Amino acid sequence: MKSTLYKFLLICFAILIAVLTCSVTGNTKQSGVLIIQDERPQMDVLVKFLTENGELPVKIIEQQSLPEQLSEYKAVIVFIHRDLHEQTERAIIDYTKAGGRLIALHHSISSKKAENKFYFDFLGMQLNKGPMEDGGYAWKASNWTLVNLNTKHYITNHKIKWNKQVSYTSSDQPSVEKIYPCINLKDDSEVFINHRFTDGRQKTILCGLIYSDKKSGKTYMQDRGAWTKKQGKGTIVYLMPGHCVSDYQNENIAQMVLNAVNWQNKS
Repeated sequence: MKSTLYKFLLICFAILIAVLTCSVTGNTKQSGVLIIQDERPQMDVLVKFLTENGELPVKIIEQQSLPEQLSEYKAVIVFIHRDLHEQTERAIIDYTKAGGRLIALHHSISSKKAENKFYFDFLGMQLNKGPMEDGGYAWKASNWTLVNLNTKHYITNHKIKWNKQVSYTSSDQPSVEKIYPCINLKDDSEVFINHRFTDGRQKTILCGLIYSDKKSGKTYMQDRGAWTKKQGKGTIVYLMPGHCVSDYQNENIAQMVLNAVNWQNKS
Protein backbone atom coordinates (compact mmCIF):
# COMPACT_ATOMS: atom_id res chain seq x y z
CA MET A 1 0.00 0.00 0.00
CA LYS A 2 2.75 2.41 0.98
CA SER A 3 4.73 1.44 -2.14
CA THR A 4 1.72 2.17 -4.38
CA LEU A 5 1.11 5.53 -2.73
CA TYR A 6 4.79 6.42 -3.03
CA LYS A 7 4.77 5.64 -6.77
CA PHE A 8 1.59 7.66 -7.22
CA LEU A 9 3.14 10.69 -5.51
CA LEU A 10 6.29 10.40 -7.61
CA ILE A 11 4.21 10.36 -10.80
CA CYS A 12 2.20 13.40 -9.65
CA PHE A 13 5.41 15.24 -8.81
CA ALA A 14 6.91 14.41 -12.22
CA ILE A 15 3.79 15.67 -13.99
CA LEU A 16 3.84 18.89 -11.96
CA ILE A 17 7.49 19.55 -12.86
CA ALA A 18 6.75 18.90 -16.55
CA VAL A 19 3.79 21.31 -16.55
CA LEU A 20 5.77 24.05 -14.81
CA THR A 21 8.70 23.59 -17.21
CA CYS A 22 6.46 23.84 -20.26
CA SER A 23 4.77 26.92 -18.82
CA VAL A 24 8.05 28.73 -18.24
CA THR A 25 9.35 27.76 -21.68
CA GLY A 26 6.15 28.90 -23.37
CA ASN A 27 6.21 32.28 -21.64
CA THR A 28 9.84 33.06 -22.43
CA LYS A 29 10.13 31.85 -26.02
CA GLN A 30 9.53 34.46 -28.71
CA SER A 31 8.39 37.10 -26.27
CA GLY A 32 9.76 40.25 -27.87
CA VAL A 33 10.91 42.05 -31.00
CA LEU A 34 14.47 42.65 -32.18
CA ILE A 35 15.24 45.61 -34.48
CA ILE A 36 18.51 45.46 -36.44
CA GLN A 37 19.17 48.93 -37.82
CA ASP A 38 21.74 51.47 -38.98
CA GLU A 39 19.56 54.64 -38.84
CA ARG A 40 18.28 55.33 -35.34
CA PRO A 41 15.90 58.35 -35.59
CA GLN A 42 13.22 56.52 -37.60
CA MET A 43 13.45 53.45 -35.38
CA ASP A 44 13.14 55.49 -32.18
CA VAL A 45 9.74 56.71 -33.39
CA LEU A 46 8.70 53.17 -34.32
CA VAL A 47 9.89 51.68 -31.02
CA LYS A 48 7.87 54.24 -29.07
CA PHE A 49 4.74 53.23 -30.97
CA LEU A 50 5.35 49.48 -30.59
CA THR A 51 5.95 49.69 -26.86
CA GLU A 52 3.04 52.04 -26.14
CA ASN A 53 0.45 50.48 -28.44
CA GLY A 54 1.59 46.89 -28.67
CA GLU A 55 2.99 46.53 -25.15
CA LEU A 56 5.90 44.69 -26.75
CA PRO A 57 9.40 44.41 -25.32
CA VAL A 58 11.62 45.79 -28.10
CA LYS A 59 15.40 45.58 -28.33
CA ILE A 60 17.20 47.78 -30.86
CA ILE A 61 20.76 46.99 -32.00
CA GLU A 62 23.30 47.56 -34.75
CA GLN A 63 24.70 44.69 -36.78
CA GLN A 64 27.90 44.60 -34.72
CA SER A 65 25.85 43.58 -31.67
CA LEU A 66 23.97 40.74 -33.35
CA PRO A 67 23.16 37.99 -30.81
CA GLU A 68 24.18 34.40 -31.46
CA GLN A 69 20.55 33.24 -31.52
CA LEU A 70 17.47 35.03 -32.87
CA SER A 71 14.97 32.26 -32.12
CA GLU A 72 13.84 33.82 -28.83
CA TYR A 73 12.26 36.76 -30.69
CA LYS A 74 8.66 36.81 -31.89
CA ALA A 75 9.76 38.97 -34.82
CA VAL A 76 12.96 40.45 -36.21
CA ILE A 77 12.69 43.84 -37.93
CA VAL A 78 15.44 44.80 -40.37
CA PHE A 79 16.04 48.47 -41.19
CA ILE A 80 19.48 48.60 -42.80
CA HIS A 81 20.29 51.32 -45.31
CA ARG A 82 23.91 50.55 -46.02
CA ASP A 83 25.77 47.21 -46.21
CA LEU A 84 24.04 44.06 -44.99
CA HIS A 85 26.82 42.13 -43.27
CA GLU A 86 27.14 38.49 -44.26
CA GLN A 87 26.78 37.42 -40.63
CA THR A 88 23.46 39.29 -40.42
CA GLU A 89 22.35 37.98 -43.80
CA ARG A 90 22.92 34.36 -42.78
CA ALA A 91 21.36 34.89 -39.32
CA ILE A 92 18.07 36.37 -40.57
CA ILE A 93 17.76 33.75 -43.32
CA ASP A 94 18.31 30.90 -40.86
CA TYR A 95 15.93 32.49 -38.33
CA THR A 96 13.14 32.86 -40.90
CA LYS A 97 13.49 29.40 -42.42
CA ALA A 98 13.38 27.89 -38.94
CA GLY A 99 9.99 29.51 -38.29
CA GLY A 100 10.71 33.17 -37.49
CA ARG A 101 8.90 36.32 -38.60
CA LEU A 102 11.18 38.65 -40.60
CA ILE A 103 9.83 42.17 -41.18
CA ALA A 104 11.87 43.96 -43.83
CA LEU A 105 11.33 47.72 -43.91
CA HIS A 106 11.88 50.14 -46.78
CA HIS A 107 15.52 50.01 -47.91
CA SER A 108 15.83 46.41 -46.80
CA ILE A 109 15.35 45.95 -50.55
CA SER A 110 17.77 48.31 -52.28
CA SER A 111 20.81 48.25 -54.56
CA LYS A 112 23.30 47.72 -51.70
CA LYS A 113 21.60 44.44 -50.76
CA ALA A 114 21.89 43.18 -54.36
CA GLU A 115 25.59 42.68 -53.63
CA ASN A 116 24.81 40.02 -51.01
CA LYS A 117 25.22 36.36 -52.02
CA PHE A 118 22.02 34.82 -50.66
CA TYR A 119 19.64 37.62 -49.62
CA PHE A 120 17.79 38.43 -52.86
CA ASP A 121 17.27 34.75 -53.73
CA PHE A 122 15.83 34.33 -50.22
CA LEU A 123 13.43 37.25 -50.82
CA GLY A 124 12.65 36.36 -54.42
CA MET A 125 13.80 39.79 -55.69
CA GLN A 126 15.84 41.32 -58.49
CA LEU A 127 16.87 44.91 -59.26
CA ASN A 128 17.76 45.59 -62.87
CA LYS A 129 20.20 48.28 -63.95
CA GLY A 130 19.38 50.91 -66.53
CA PRO A 131 16.98 53.84 -66.92
CA MET A 132 13.83 53.76 -64.81
CA GLU A 133 11.61 54.24 -67.88
CA ASP A 134 13.14 51.07 -69.37
CA GLY A 135 12.54 49.01 -66.24
CA GLY A 136 15.70 49.79 -64.31
CA TYR A 137 15.56 50.05 -60.52
CA ALA A 138 15.32 53.58 -59.14
CA TRP A 139 14.71 55.37 -55.86
CA LYS A 140 12.93 58.70 -55.72
CA ALA A 141 12.82 61.15 -52.80
CA SER A 142 9.23 62.25 -53.16
CA ASN A 143 5.69 62.07 -51.92
CA TRP A 144 3.90 58.94 -53.11
CA THR A 145 0.75 56.94 -52.49
CA LEU A 146 0.39 53.57 -50.77
CA VAL A 147 -2.65 51.71 -52.13
CA ASN A 148 -4.52 49.02 -50.20
CA LEU A 149 -4.99 46.12 -52.63
CA ASN A 150 -5.88 43.52 -50.01
CA THR A 151 -8.67 45.03 -47.96
CA LYS A 152 -9.29 41.95 -45.80
CA HIS A 153 -5.74 41.22 -44.69
CA TYR A 154 -4.92 41.75 -41.01
CA ILE A 155 -1.60 43.53 -41.63
CA THR A 156 -3.03 46.30 -43.77
CA ASN A 157 -6.45 46.68 -42.15
CA HIS A 158 -6.44 46.03 -38.39
CA LYS A 159 -6.79 49.45 -36.67
CA ILE A 160 -5.70 51.26 -39.83
CA LYS A 161 -7.56 54.24 -41.25
CA TRP A 162 -7.46 54.49 -45.02
CA ASN A 163 -9.03 57.93 -45.21
CA LYS A 164 -8.66 58.54 -48.94
CA GLN A 165 -9.37 56.72 -52.19
CA VAL A 166 -7.54 56.60 -55.49
CA SER A 167 -7.99 55.16 -58.94
CA TYR A 168 -5.46 52.37 -59.52
CA THR A 169 -4.69 49.78 -62.19
CA SER A 170 -2.80 46.75 -60.97
CA SER A 171 0.58 46.07 -62.57
CA ASP A 172 -0.50 42.41 -62.77
CA GLN A 173 -1.66 42.88 -66.33
CA PRO A 174 -4.16 42.61 -67.86
CA SER A 175 -6.09 44.37 -65.09
CA VAL A 176 -9.01 46.75 -64.71
CA GLU A 177 -8.86 50.22 -63.19
CA LYS A 178 -10.62 50.38 -59.81
CA ILE A 179 -11.01 52.65 -56.80
CA TYR A 180 -8.95 51.56 -53.77
CA PRO A 181 -8.26 52.97 -50.28
CA CYS A 182 -4.95 54.79 -49.99
CA ILE A 183 -2.53 56.68 -47.74
CA ASN A 184 -0.43 59.58 -49.00
CA LEU A 185 3.21 59.76 -47.87
CA LYS A 186 4.84 63.19 -47.45
CA ASP A 187 7.45 64.97 -49.58
CA ASP A 188 10.36 63.78 -47.40
CA SER A 189 9.48 60.14 -48.02
CA GLU A 190 11.06 57.87 -50.62
CA VAL A 191 9.67 55.35 -53.08
CA PHE A 192 11.31 52.49 -55.00
CA ILE A 193 10.43 51.80 -58.62
CA ASN A 194 10.79 48.53 -60.53
CA HIS A 195 11.21 45.99 -57.74
CA ARG A 196 11.14 42.72 -59.71
CA PHE A 197 9.86 39.40 -58.36
CA THR A 198 11.76 36.23 -59.25
CA ASP A 199 9.48 33.72 -57.49
CA GLY A 200 6.31 33.77 -59.58
CA ARG A 201 3.18 33.75 -57.38
CA GLN A 202 4.83 32.87 -54.08
CA LYS A 203 4.14 36.32 -52.58
CA THR A 204 0.83 37.64 -51.28
CA ILE A 205 0.42 41.24 -52.39
CA LEU A 206 -0.92 43.65 -49.78
CA CYS A 207 -0.30 47.12 -51.28
CA GLY A 208 0.57 48.88 -54.46
CA LEU A 209 2.30 52.20 -55.02
CA ILE A 210 1.64 55.27 -57.14
CA TYR A 211 4.48 57.61 -58.05
CA SER A 212 4.24 60.51 -60.49
CA ASP A 213 7.61 61.42 -62.03
CA LYS A 214 7.72 65.17 -62.61
CA LYS A 215 10.61 64.97 -65.06
CA SER A 216 9.01 62.53 -67.50
CA GLY A 217 5.36 63.15 -66.60
CA LYS A 218 4.85 59.40 -66.27
CA THR A 219 2.83 57.87 -63.43
CA TYR A 220 3.99 54.51 -62.11
CA MET A 221 1.50 52.07 -60.56
CA GLN A 222 3.18 48.92 -59.26
CA ASP A 223 1.99 46.14 -56.93
CA ARG A 224 5.09 46.40 -54.74
CA GLY A 225 4.15 48.57 -51.74
CA ALA A 226 3.81 45.67 -49.27
CA TRP A 227 3.76 41.88 -49.47
CA THR A 228 4.23 38.65 -47.52
CA LYS A 229 6.03 35.46 -48.45
CA LYS A 230 6.34 32.04 -46.84
CA GLN A 231 9.97 31.03 -46.51
CA GLY A 232 10.75 27.64 -45.00
CA LYS A 233 8.79 27.37 -41.76
CA GLY A 234 8.67 31.17 -41.34
CA THR A 235 7.37 34.30 -43.03
CA ILE A 236 8.79 37.43 -44.63
CA VAL A 237 6.79 40.67 -44.52
CA TYR A 238 7.99 43.61 -46.63
CA LEU A 239 6.70 47.17 -46.13
CA MET A 240 8.05 49.84 -48.47
CA PRO A 241 7.21 52.93 -46.33
CA GLY A 242 9.71 53.95 -43.68
CA HIS A 243 12.41 56.12 -45.23
CA CYS A 244 11.96 59.06 -42.88
CA VAL A 245 10.71 59.95 -39.42
CA SER A 246 7.45 61.34 -40.80
CA ASP A 247 6.57 57.94 -42.29
CA TYR A 248 6.51 56.39 -38.80
CA GLN A 249 4.87 59.44 -37.27
CA ASN A 250 1.96 58.43 -39.47
CA GLU A 251 0.36 55.99 -37.02
CA ASN A 252 -1.21 54.01 -39.84
CA ILE A 253 2.25 53.06 -41.10
CA ALA A 254 3.51 52.25 -37.60
CA GLN A 255 0.37 50.18 -36.99
CA MET A 256 1.14 48.10 -40.09
CA VAL A 257 4.48 47.17 -38.56
CA LEU A 258 2.77 46.23 -35.29
CA ASN A 259 0.21 44.21 -37.25
CA ALA A 260 3.03 42.43 -39.09
CA VAL A 261 4.45 41.38 -35.70
CA ASN A 262 1.11 40.12 -34.35
CA TRP A 263 -0.38 38.62 -37.51
CA GLN A 264 -1.27 34.94 -37.10
CA ASN A 265 -0.30 33.35 -40.40
CA LYS A 266 -2.37 30.16 -40.57
CA SER A 267 -1.75 29.41 -44.21
